[in-house]
Formats: sequence, structure tokens, C-alpha cells
Amino acid sequence: MVASVSALTSSAQASSYYEADDYYTDGGLSPSEWHGKAAEELGLSGDVDRDAFRELLDGKVAGQQLGTVRDGQLEHRPGWDVTLSAPKSVSIMAEVAGDRRLIEAHGEAVKTALAHVETHMAATRVRHGGSVSREATGNLVVASFQHGTSRAQDPQLHTHNVIMNATRGEDGSWRSLEPRAIYQLQKQIGAIYRQELALKVRELGYEIAPGKESMFEIKGVSADVMAAFSTRSAEIEAALGERGTTREEASAAEKQVAALDTRQAKVATDHGSLVADWRETADRAGFDADARLSLVREAEVRAASGLHLRDPSIADRAVAHAADKLGERQSVFSVAALHEEAGRVGLGKVGYAEIGDAIGRATKEGELVDRTFVDRRGAAFTGFTTRQNIAAEKTLLRIEAHGRGAFAPIASPLAAAKAVAGAAAKAERSGFGWNADQKAATEQLLTSRNRITAVQGYAGTAKTTTVLATFAREAEARGVSVVALAPTASAAMTLGEALGTRGDTVARHLLVPEGSAPGQPVAWIVDEASLLSARDTARLFELAEKHDARLVLVGDVKQLGSVEAGAAFAQLQRAGIETATLGEIVRQTNSATRDAVLASIEGDAKKALAALDRGGGAIVEGADRGERFAAIAERYASLDRASRARTLVIEPSREGRDALTADIRQALGRAGALRGPAVAVESLVNKGLTRAETRDPLSYDKGDVVRFTRDYADKGVARGEAFRVEGVNPAKAAVALRSEDGREIDWRLRQWGAGNVQVFEAQRLELRAGDSIRFTRNDREAGRVNGARAEVTAVDVDAKTATVRGSQGQVQTLHVDAGRDRHIAHGYVDTAFAAQGRTADHVIIHADSRATNLVDQKSFYVGISRAKQSATIFTNDRAKLVSAINERAGAVQTAIAHAAMPAADAQKTAGSALAKSLAAFGL
Repeated sequence: MVASVSALTSSAQASSYYEADDYYTDGGLSPSEWHGKAAEELGLSGDVDRDAFRELLDGKVAGQQLGTVRDGQLEHRPGWDVTLSAPKSVSIMAEVAGDRRLIEAHGEAVKTALAHVETHMAATRVRHGGSVSREATGNLVVASFQHGTSRAQDPQLHTHNVIMNATRGEDGSWRSLEPRAIYQLQKQIGAIYRQELALKVRELGYEIAPGKESMFEIKGVSADVMAAFSTRSAEIEAALGERGTTREEASAAEKQVAALDTRQAKVATDHGSLVADWRETADRAGFDADARLSLVREAEVRAASGLHLRDPSIADRAVAHAADKLGERQSVFSVAALHEEAGRVGLGKVGYAEIGDAIGRATKEGELVDRTFVDRRGAAFTGFTTRQNIAAEKTLLRIEAHGRGAFAPIASPLAAAKAVAGAAAKAERSGFGWNADQKAATEQLLTSRNRITAVQGYAGTAKTTTVLATFAREAEARGVSVVALAPTASAAMTLGEALGTRGDTVARHLLVPEGSAPGQPVAWIVDEASLLSARDTARLFELAEKHDARLVLVGDVKQLGSVEAGAAFAQLQRAGIETATLGEIVRQTNSATRDAVLASIEGDAKKALAALDRGGGAIVEGADRGERFAAIAERYASLDRASRARTLVIEPSREGRDALTADIRQALGRAGALRGPAVAVESLVNKGLTRAETRDPLSYDKGDVVRFTRDYADKGVARGEAFRVEGVNPAKAAVALRSEDGREIDWRLRQWGAGNVQVFEAQRLELRAGDSIRFTRNDREAGRVNGARAEVTAVDVDAKTATVRGSQGQVQTLHVDAGRDRHIAHGYVDTAFAAQGRTADHVIIHADSRATNLVDQKSFYVGISRAKQSATIFTNDRAKLVSAINERAGAVQTAIAHAAMPAADAQKTAGSALAKSLAAFGL
């Protein structure tokens, strides 16, 4: 593990543990060192003084005793161990080949990472009256202990950095540390360490081979040599194999369990004897003394030549690329994330300081704009937004404001009222009465004078079948053409069917707008508008202006938002867009389940779970995830076929979804629901790359499948054609592609195509008769919609085919070796994002309180609101789940701060007046 964070539980144990490993005293290198501004304030420097170390672990600092007294006993957590480990090849060259320069380089990289932690992650909790807030302090006390071996006695250069549970607040008093950011950003800390080390290793004359996520190794140290010194890695891999998984497939929790299960006790060994043994091992692996010495000498000569001079322009390009990538997914991002991503792009060529300078230049030039980044728990950090994100939000706010009062109403108030009365009466005769919200919303849309209006409706308020269907029918009757749009193909198809017209995705509409007769007025109805990014919303608004179209945005700000940057639907409502609101939920047939949904809208998880207890479902607790998954699988498999079709299973993470799916299929197999032989499929899973990532050669792996979204006739590439990645050359930013008919394409990412591709990786799955599948890519010619379900009715192992029947009874034969037919996945478990827009009688939700980035108020609301009758929640700990949901609102930041957007009553404010107001804010 390159970077790990663990809490110390005992000061006495920690003190003895680190003192036991003084490997370098005989070599003249200090095994320990104090770091941090707070350490300087305490007069601590140089070697770690053992007495001072123990006192700090006990919470005794500058005459203060930190901690909390409970039941007469002092409680104080000693601190946290942030361990940073060098890549295996660096450890081998330092310890086996004897290049001690690398040990110094490791130490300097550790200092850089610790300085980053201190600047961006050091904080304490401060109580103000009845509330507790996080206060950044920017100072730490760190005791670092540098070691050279692993527990398995392999060479492993690493440093234990013991961060004391003490920091100095703004008022000068010493306080306990708030460690949340250190845990959450563990991966970031490791990346910054590796990036700084990569630069220093290159400056020492070594060539490096970059890998994923800022990983690297020294060229010249072969994989066989590294394997010979990777005993711990082999032990963990074997332990994972016994559990039926691999290092690539296992979850973080499974890897941790395997690591602990195979962990050996520390053994004191003479360092000189170890080195002798290591060199014998290296000799046997083909890396003898001559080869080792030659590699060191070549590096020394290269370093003396000064070939690796730093180029500031590389840092500028790295920061620009990083901002582009981060800004595509987040309107506001932390400066720490920007450092990490820029360092990854410039791995081995730029250092932390150069990246900081480049960030300063980008800020001065206006490419980056200072904004406070707020994490999912509400903690504030230094951050940025981009000029492009601000521009997109300015555009959508401007067009909406200018469109107020710009149109004649579709119907007069009297005509609208008559239309609504007629529709409501017809529905009443069918047993579906309209409520007041539905009537008022429909009349409001028909009489609106604005180009863009919004319909804000909670899940299950019957927006489509009442309001939108009536609006569309009346609009068409009065000569206004209606176009049905949505961010996803399945939602667009559902909307189109409800409105009696063809549905289309927003993405396709932006490329090829659905037209109307020349001169005919047109209205575009966009469902699931909360899933639209700011960028796509701005483009859609610009297109509406060009075609003089009306827009009706339909969605729910309480549900999950766009995967890409922005929260346009919520932002427009805050800015005063005319909004028709539907608040009366009609989906739930069980009043207790409806009460739970209403409580989830309020963000009150405790109240929601209590409602489920009253008859709306159930809460099942279990500490072990594997046992929870097994229980979910057994419950699902025990249902009959019809009941399974009416039951939705939700697990927030993709990794968890796949693991739970495997358990469900095993249970279904035991129950006899899956029959006959299995055919193996290498299904294609979208890697979900940003546009910036598609320009990065390290985003591609051999075996990936690339589909271009436009024609490149001069390159022999047709839109939608599949190409397999045969190889990647990072230095030339080149990807070797081969088509299904054998044609070879030399794809240069810097010259063409990047940004206009979908990239897929292969994932093995098997199909048996009885399996449920879902299509994962739109294919109009084959009649397939992304997200649509089908059942496998038969498989032919010899022919490698599977016969499937869709929800409407349509039958197709899938050729599992054909690229076109490999865009499938099992259809048993949905993520919360995939579940949004679906409805089922019963919902089973897996919600782990520790899933910081996936379980929050929005995902909780989306999950339970899918259910008509009952929602059952499986969780690790009920009380912790309540706390987690209440703490995580799931709010998304916008590039333009909320305070900068003037609120306005869309019914009373003229468009020109609001336009002037927006202009005053630079919008």
C-alpha cells in the first residue's frame, strides 16, 4: 500500500512500536524527525525525543491536557499514522543496489506531502453556542519514523508519520485535531508523495515508467525482480484468492481484511544480513551486482548532464488539463484535488512547488477563480472554479432572464381552466382524481408568457400523466408542436409514450434538433431536468433561442443531480425562474411508506426510518457487508418470478452492485430460477471518461473498446464503429486501434478524435436461461435503449448466442462475441442514479453509513421514493446511518455563488428588469 491512514489506539503501544525500528542508525541517517509548524512552536526539531513523543501521545502539550473526561476517565486519541511507501523498484534500488540518494529523495517527498496535509487538512472543531464548526488551523505536530523493510523482511522504504492529536487554534489554545479530511483524502496524500518522488527520481538520473493514479516504477528493474521482493503482496493476493476474488476486483474492505489476516509480527533482524540476503535474491532473479551497479552509474551520469531541467510551461499545461478535467465534473473543486490531478499529468516532470506557481498564474489570468470548496459534510476548503463553468452558468441565467415575458400564452386563462377541468373530469371517470397542485400547474404552463418555465415536483406526484400530458395535448391542439426530451434514453422514451410523441435524448437533440414545420411554434418538454449539467443546459437554452422554442423543464431539486458539473435546475429556481410546484405525492399506496418519503424530503432520516417501522417496510442491521449481501440475495431469490419483477434492489456503488449481483445469481441458481448451461460474455462497460480524460493516453488499456461519436472519413473511421485498443504509447499520446474486420488505426490523441469517443472496458459475466439483463448502450437500429430490461430465455453455448425477450415481448438473439451485442449487464441491482425515474411495488436498499460519497439525503430519498408499497433497508448500523444521512445534504455547488444571484419573483418581475439586475452582477 503506497499510502495508508490508521488511528492509534494506545499511546504506550505506539511509543514502543515506532522505537523498535531504528534501521538506519548505523548508516548515519536519522530514523526519526519532527515536522510541522506546531512542532516548531513547541521547540521540537531534529530527532524525535522519546519523552516528548510519549507526552504528546498522551495529550500533554504546552502545559495543557487534551481530551474529554467521561465517567471520571480521561479519553484522548493519541493520533494517526499516515504511512507513505516508496514504489517497489525505488526500494530495491535504494536498499539492494545501495543508491542512498533515493532514501533522501523519499524523505523530501514525504516532507512535501506532509506540508500539503498541514496546509489543506489540519483543522479542529470549535463550538459556537449550540453548533459545532470546523476551523482550519494550518499547523500540525508530526513525528516521522523512516524504515526500510516490510514485515515480510522485503526491502520496503517507507515512513510512518505520526500526526499527533493536537493543533493550535486561532485563539492560541491547543485543541484536538479533526481528522476527517486526512481520512477522506488519503489517496490524495499518497498521490502527491509519489508525484514529488517521481520528479526527484528522474532528477537523480533514472527513467521512470508511469502507471495509473501517479504510480510509477524505475525503468530497468524488471517485473520479475520486483516480484521476487513482493512477499507481502503475494500473501495478500493468495488470501484474496481463497475468498474468490483478486486484488483488482476486491473492495477496499476486503483488501484490508486480507492484509490484516496475513500480517506477521515484526521481527528485529540485522540490517547487514538482510542486505546480503536481498542481493542473493536479486542475483537469482537476474539482477546481479553488475546490472545493479550499471543502472546506478547510468543514472548518476544522466543526472550530472542536467538533462532533466524543469520547464514551467509543463506545469502550466498540467494545471490547465487538471482544471479542465475537474471542472467537467465539479463546478467547484478543492485546491488539493487540483494539485493531485496536475501532478498526475506532469508526473516526473514537475514538482509540487511548480504546480503551485502555475495555479497562481492561472488564477491571475482568470482561468481559475477562487471559490470556497465545501465537501459532502459541509466542511470548507480552499478551492476554485473555472472560467468555462462560470461562462456556462452566465449563459443559462441570461437566456432564462431575457426570455421572461417574451411569448404570448398558449391559452387564455379561461381556455386553460376549461382544458384542465375537462382533463380532470375524464381522469375522475377512470378513477384517478386530480389534486389542486396538478390543476394549478397545468393552467400555469398554458398561460405562461415566458420562454422557459419549470415544473418542480417531488417523486410520485404524477407530473407526466396529468400536467405534461394535458399541456402537450392542448399545445398541439393550438398549433404548437411538442418535442419530448430527457437526459437518458429510457426517460425520453417514457416521456414520449406518455405525450404521444417520439422521445429523444438531450444529447442527440443538441446534435440534431427535432424540428417542426417552418414557422410553426414549438415547445420542448425536458423531463428529469435535475440531471442536466450546467454546460448542457446552457447549450440547450442557446438552441431554444435559435429555434425560438419554448422550454418546459421538469424535475425535482431534491433528487440526484447531474454527473457533470452544475446544478442548473436548482440554480434557475434560486434565480427566480417561473416555477409550477407539485407537492402532493400520490405514488405510495401505503401511508407509512409515504410518510417515510415525506420525511426523507425534509432530510429527517430518523423520522423516515420510524415510518418504515410502522408498516412502510423494515430496517435490517448487520455489521458484515458480506452477510448483508447474502441476506438480500436470499430474500430476493425467495420471491416468485412475478414478485421479483415488482421488486427493485438498490446498492449505491458500482463495485457493490456487481458483488451483490453475484450473490443474487448464486441464490437464484440454488432456487432453480436460473437454468441450463451458461454462456460467457465479455460485456462492455462504459469507463465514464471525461472529455479531458479521453485526451490522456493513460486513460486507455489494452483490450478497451473505443467507439467514435462522429465520422472521420479521412481516417477510415465511421461513427459508432467499434475499435479494440491493441497498445498505448504515452510518450507519443498514441493509441493503436484495430477494427472488428482487422483494419489498423494509428490514433494520435493530440491530433484528432479525442473528446468525441466512448470508451469501454471488458467485464466478464455469464448468462443462463432465466437471467435478467439490461442494455447499457442505445442502439436505434437494434431497437435497444440504454437501461431497458430483458430476460434471457435460452442460451446456445456452441453458437455463443443468447435469446432474450424484452418487456414488450420482443425477441432478439445476441451474438456474445459481437461488439454490438456486448453492451449488456445483469439487471438485478441498480445504483441510486440508475434507479432514479423507476418505480416498483417494493424496494430493497443497501445503505452503508460509511459510504461517504454515495449515501446522503438525496440518494436516500431517491431510493425509498421508488417504492409504491414498501422499502426495506439493509445497513451496517441504524444510528450511524441516521447520523450520516442527516449530516450529508448532498448539495451541489455552482460556479456562480448563490449569494451572487439575485432572487426574483418570476410572476412579478419583468424580464428586462431582471436582465439589468443580472448585468449588475456581471451575469
